[in-house]
Amino acid sequence: MKNPQTSVLLLCVLTSSVWVTAAQQRPGASGDAQKYLNRAADAILAVKSTRFSLKREGTPAYQDDKAGITIAAADCGYSAPDRGFCDIRVSLQNGTIIQMKRVWVPEGMFQSNPLTRQFAKMPAEGTFNGVALFTATGIPEILRTAVQNAQVAGREKIQNRNTLHLKGDVGGEKLNPLVAFTLKSDLVYPFDIWIDEQSAIAAQIHVTEPGGNGWLVEISGINEPIDVPTPQLPPARGRQ
Repeated sequence: MKNPQTSVLLLCVLTSSVWVTAAQQRPGASGDAQKYLNRAADAILAVKSTRFSLKREGTPAYQDDKAGITIAAADCGYSAPDRGFCDIRVSLQNGTIIQMKRVWVPEGMFQSNPLTRQFAKMPAEGTFNGVALFTATGIPEILRTAVQNAQVAGREKIQNRNTLHLKGDVGGEKLNPLVAFTLKSDLVYPFDIWIDEQSAIAAQIHVTEPGGNGWLVEISGINEPIDVPTPQLPPARGRQ
């Protein structure tokens, strides 16, 4: 006959093992968060093309007072390794909504005039770069190195996709290239990302600012063909 104390001890050990295994598998397990972030970074680097949108929540983040325009949202596309575009919605002071297009190609960055629709080559330094988000120094670097206090919040349905929701904090300096250089570099902001459980591609990213403001990035159309031609510039005017 077995010793009752031995049986009780064995039962406790088995129960403990099952609990530990379950804790390692459930979404909130602390050691899993960075593993998921690293997997998402790898998946983004493998993307051949995608569509994404950038939406401002709350008060305008960029405003040209002299021209009287506010930029609040952009619908964009990316084609690896170095082509992309954004159709940017611009609101005038009288409430009129117009659009301008920004294009990134190997020849440089181009932007259309909202009124004439003609393109001009623009300096790329210090401005939002939709192509750079999908390179090693863009979103992947944020996910690998910059998310503090990362934790898995649970599973949610986003864009009809089963996603894993992760939370953390990221410094403004790291986030600025993602949200058009609108954050304070010395502050830390709440950061949320929803990762497709099947492909590991990010479906949605959210950055929260004080006062109910924030940025929402939505990613869709993974590896669907996207054509980004080099813009044609207007002919140079000859001397009179």
